[in-house]
Amino acid sequence: MKDYVRCKACGYIMEASKLGELCPACGVSAKVFEPYKENISEKRKRILDLHIHPIVVHLPQAIVPMLIVLAAAMLFLVEGRVRTALLDTTRVLSIFLPFSVVLAFAAGIYDGKLRFRKVTTPLLIRKMIVGSLFLVATLGAGFLSLYTDLDGLAMAGFAILQVFSLGAAVVLGMAGFGLLSSRFPG
Repeated sequence: MKDYVRCKACGYIMEASKLGELCPACGVSAKVFEPYKENISEKRKRILDLHIHPIVVHLPQAIVPMLIVLAAAMLFLVEGRVRTALLDTTRVLSIFLPFSVVLAFAAGIYDGKLRFRKVTTPLLIRKMIVGSLFLVATLGAGFLSLYTDLDGLAMAGFAILQVFSLGAAVVLGMAGFGLLSSRFPG
């Protein structure tokens, strides 16, 4: 098992063997570091060390704003090859988005099970409800992008679903951020 240290000034945690003269996060002297003991299980630590979380969880949160930008661009480009390319890109991303939401949802359930030994805590239940609404909105937007030309009412519905999806992504991100400072027994 690796030895870790924590900066008393900013809370940055790193492997002791990688500590240089200064804290890489805030720049104070390495003298202010103290030994740090990880408060998570080896199994969870191995999973976290894969650094898959940023991809799995934040990918849907990155796709949604991109779809809003593409929808806005299509409003101004009524005809032509550029609009066709934007529509094709929107369709591909709209088809992929619900799959990425399902993957993020499954990763959240798995992580919740590892962290809390159950997934019925109030925060996790709230995240599952918002995540389900996020999935429904992305499925609706995907349906509209596949089966319409995304003009008129279809574009308005698509835009509303994407704005709703963005709101859900923000709520999920804020709830996840609150978990950063939580101490977990395992």
